[in-house]
Amino acid sequence: MTPALPRKDNNDPWDSSYMEHENNTTVSPVITVLAALGTVLGLVLVGFGLWALAGAIFAAWELYRDPDSIAYFARYFLETTKIAAYLQNGGEGLAHYLSWLAVILLLLVLGKLGLWAITAGAKLMPYSRRRD
Repeated sequence: MTPALPRKDNNDPWDSSYMEHENNTTVSPVITVLAALGTVLGLVLVGFGLWALAGAIFAAWELYRDPDSIAYFARYFLETTKIAAYLQNGGEGLAHYLSWLAVILLLLVLGKLGLWAITAGAKLMPYSRRRD
């Protein structure tokens, strides 16, 4: 009787056929198209994120240079909430302070949305896995 030969295991990294299989991989055209689509979508998200961050920085800088420009938002806030009807002196001061708080919070939200868009776009972009 001849001894039984060990069974070939294709998952054995020490096996020469395993190395040949690993070096002989080809990329499917579907994977190439999906990678290109992911790259384009990632670039769009990064672009929107940078645009949102730039808008938040620009708006904050404009408020720093001209703090009285908050009056437009305060007037809109006063008209839409009808807060003047509940207060004796008209509520202009309260609307002014509340509008500052609302604008600062909106700028923070806009900045966070921009950061999320940049992060998601960067994660969508494929990277090279080649090891030269």
